[in-house]
Amino acid sequence: MALTSTLLAATVVTGVLTSPAHAAAGTPVAGNAYAFTAKLMIGEGDTARACSGVLVDPRWVVTAASCFTGGLTQLAPGKPAEKTVATIGRTDLTQTTVGATRNAVELVPHPDRDLVMVKLATGVAGVKPIVLASTPVAADESVHAAGFGRTKTTWVPDKLHTAPFTAVGDSSANVALTATGDAVICQGDAGGPVLRQAGGTQELVAVTSTSWQGGCLGTPSTETRTGAVATRVDDVRTWITSTAFAAPGDMTGDNKPDLVAVDDLGKLRLYPGTGTGALGSPAYIGSGGWSGASVTHRGDWTGDAMEDIVAIVGGELRVYPNRGDGSLAAPIKIGSGLPTTSKLVGVGDVARDGRPDLVISYNDKLYRYDGVSGPAPSVAAPVLIGTSGWNVMSLTAPGDADKDGRVDLLARDTRDGILYHYLGQANGTFGDRTEYGRAYSVTNRPLIAGASDANLDGVADMWTTAGDGTLWFYKGGTSIHGPIDGPSTKVGTGAWDTIRSIS
Repeated sequence: MALTSTLLAATVVTGVLTSPAHAAAGTPVAGNAYAFTAKLMIGEGDTARACSGVLVDPRWVVTAASCFTGGLTQLAPGKPAEKTVATIGRTDLTQTTVGATRNAVELVPHPDRDLVMVKLATGVAGVKPIVLASTPVAADESVHAAGFGRTKTTWVPDKLHTAPFTAVGDSSANVALTATGDAVICQGDAGGPVLRQAGGTQELVAVTSTSWQGGCLGTPSTETRTGAVATRVDDVRTWITSTAFAAPGDMTGDNKPDLVAVDDLGKLRLYPGTGTGALGSPAYIGSGGWSGASVTHRGDWTGDAMEDIVAIVGGELRVYPNRGDGSLAAPIKIGSGLPTTSKLVGVGDVARDGRPDLVISYNDKLYRYDGVSGPAPSVAAPVLIGTSGWNVMSLTAPGDADKDGRVDLLARDTRDGILYHYLGQANGTFGDRTEYGRAYSVTNRPLIAGASDANLDGVADMWTTAGDGTLWFYKGGTSIHGPIDGPSTKVGTGAWDTIRSIS
């Protein structure tokens, strides 16, 4: 594997920090304490380059933008120009039974800094992302840098290394790193995390950018400087978190809410949202056996930052993991013994514990099932939150319709077609209802589905089918009493009368 040796030579000749620092020559990491550190391979064959990075979300890695450009050009957003593979969760790269490898599918560079967000094709479950620092480094603060780069004796090490430094920041984007002892940043470490300990928790304060690389294998012996520069992240936390944000209702990874439907042949369809309230052409994500199932999607159940399908099929409560593009992996059973007439809705995080929850109605009652997300998802025992009157209600989830930080519930009374909004409460229940809309009889509007923010205007929306076989998008509105249905637009012109459920 050829690394960018010409850039290293430029650093030595010009006497300035112009080349990417390519990992921390120091102590090999024991165990999996730094599992959030990523190794990146950019390109293929003899021209491939190695860098390090850090997992900040199950589907996103932060690294140095100069890893992709050599620091010589501005990095363009979008699909990587060269094949890029990230290895995460393996502090020893020879141990392939842990962690994962993922292809990079999108680059989001910061406009002013040597930073880029790298989106992975699928999320990484079971590896906890790093905590982002909220304060800058103090004067002469002790930090550690981690990376998979070259050491003083090894050209391409298999193990992650860490090394101690003293950090000094200023009001700019830069953090100066002074080596402690014989620490040094070498080729392969660019983009690796610079970490502080805060109350027993590792925090990301910066990612490595450039280095003198004195003492690294392959550096001329005349170069003795071991200092480095890192790019701070504490003041761009909002940029990082907003980039990594996953829109509720999004199954395909483009941050636009999608619609899932069961047709009259028992097949499951995925209609990709366009971000306008309209839908694209459907893809079949379930070839059969969905007739009579209660299907919902809202939230990541497997811990990989992708929204999954949850369904009641034949009395079993199942999670169908999203492979990253909306297609589904084999189901995971998380419950059984439910009546086949149960009505299921994924409302989001009702309990406000960072995990998706379910609301299920059966036997005229309403129950909340608190979710536990991860590689082996599960639900807690049901909590009764509605004692009667729910057999006549059609349920759906709008998200946080009133913008109070709590997810809400919509329920249509099938007797008179009145659609009600139930306000989410701090105790994980739903409060008194207000009228959301009228004329939603099962004849006029057979199927109703909360659309989250399908037109990306910050307000919860809705889709419904109509008695003439069309599909309608309702832009969310508001009144003095709270959220209501807004203006409607026809977004599907025919054959929606063959659809048996939407979510």
